[in-house]
Amino acid sequence: MELDPLKRFFNRLFGRWSHSPNDQQYYVKIFFAMISAIICGLGGPVFAGTRGLMLGLLIYVLALFVIRYLLEVSIDKLGGMRQLVTNSLPSYLLLWIVLWTIMWAFWPGVGQT
Repeated sequence: MELDPLKRFFNRLFGRWSHSPNDQQYYVKIFFAMISAIICGLGGPVFAGTRGLMLGLLIYVLALFVIRYLLEVSIDKLGGMRQLVTNSLPSYLLLWIVLWTIMWAFWPGVGQT
């Protein structure tokens, strides 16, 4: 499977932070947190509860894949695999949950069954 188009897309989006791998991984994770919140929010009751949690965690793993394999960020520059997983995890979780909650509570029709 050829990943060059995806590599070019993500390098175009996040390439400006390539000099600082920590900043780059932070912005990638924030981008994916917004995407997961929008999907969970627009999904309405379908993603309420465990399904939404699993989708959010799955998208977090997808963000790790993008950082490691598409942006080709060196694990050594980040301080190891543990730093890759735990750096900006609280920011991801907080943004994802807050945006999802705001969409669920205040957008008409989203939280309705």
